[in-house]
Amino acid sequence: MKNNNVIISLADGRQVSWEEFSSWSAHKQRMGLNPHAKNMVWGVDHSNKMRQIVKESYEKGTRKINWNFGGKNGMAKAVMTPAGKFSSLKEARDHYGVNTEKLRDWMRKTRCDEFYFLDTASGDTGKGSKAKVVITPDGKFDSINAAARRYGVGARTIKTWIRTMRKNEFLYSE
Repeated sequence: MKNNNVIISLADGRQVSWEEFSSWSAHKQRMGLNPHAKNMVWGVDHSNKMRQIVKESYEKGTRKINWNFGGKNGMAKAVMTPAGKFSSLKEARDHYGVNTEKLRDWMRKTRCDEFYFLDTASGDTGKGSKAKVVITPDGKFDSINAAARRYGVGARTIKTWIRTMRKNEFLYSE
């Protein structure tokens, strides 16, 4: 049997073997072949424009500070304690005045009947357990990632458009 070594040419001019390429994640393969920022020039004008947008949003008071902090973080897990429900481990830790390791010890070993994460399967969590529906000029998408795939950009770009750059066109569904 003849072994053909297939070579893949990437967008930046590099070449890799099929074996290496096929071991990459789908995202890395896509970015290697067709990066969304290809042929974009991020010069001084772009930097100045972005700086001005941020500066104006702070001056107007429309820019959220620490918008992805604690319970607002989509990866935060809600915690049940004797004092009630907290939307993140950090909020519970701060309430009890202990470090994270001590709180986790309570949850896993010494006080697991009183301290525990809320069940994510039941949907009984703080924030972020469900995908956010996004409304775009091309219609409604079930998630930020679905909208990002449609527009050929990353999820972070969609979030930036929603928050600042294109907030009249892109928004979360209520």
